Amino acid sequence: MPRVVDRDEKRRRILHAAMAAFARKGIMKTKAIDIAQEAGVGKGTIYEYFRSKEEIFVAAFQLFFSNLNYNIERSLARTDDPVQKLKIIIEETMQGFLQDDGKFAELIMEFWAEGVRTKDPNMLGAIDLKKLYSDYRLFIAHVIEEGIRKGVFMSVDVMVTASLIIAALDGIGLQWIMDRNLFKSPVIAGQLFETLLEGIRKK
Repeated sequence: MPRVVDRDEKRRRILHAAMAAFARKGIMKTKAIDIAQEAGVGKGTIYEYFRSKEEIFVAAFQLFFSNLNYNIERSLARTDDPVQKLKIIIEETMQGFLQDDGKFAELIMEFWAEGVRTKDPNMLGAIDLKKLYSDYRLFIAHVIEEGIRKGVFMSVDVMVTASLIIAALDGIGLQWIMDRNLFKSPVIAGQLFETLLEGIRKK
């Protein structure tokens, strides 16, 4: 009997292998053969699933955010408390981006830096960061709105507040990538949450 191939599982294996290869060699220096060797498949197999290295990176990017959103939503389903929901969003986001010693966050930065440097429209347009930020901003804004309705948060501009939270997360992530010894991610996540909460908690 011919062996049944789980295409979805093999695709995920290729994506995880690609991220490992990207982290080790950098996006620009990684070749299809590097990804194939990491995944334990032939080079031709890579092109059965993806047309280019950029397409692999975009798919890995989407898989990462899909997993991150799943983890956040699963945790949010356990509570009706807007304060706890905000804490979950901050902690899960930081944990997701800084996992594996922050390698994925570094890869995103490298991908965009190279796109800007080369003015490559394929790279610059590969990931819709505008939509990503917009969706995330609305996600946080809804939690803040819920907190205002329940009387635990002050009446604030929810979109501006959500933008400030995202800016804080971005800034902390960037600083941590530049200096891994600056702080430990679980500690800084807790401190960031307490600082933000103090600014919007209804007195």
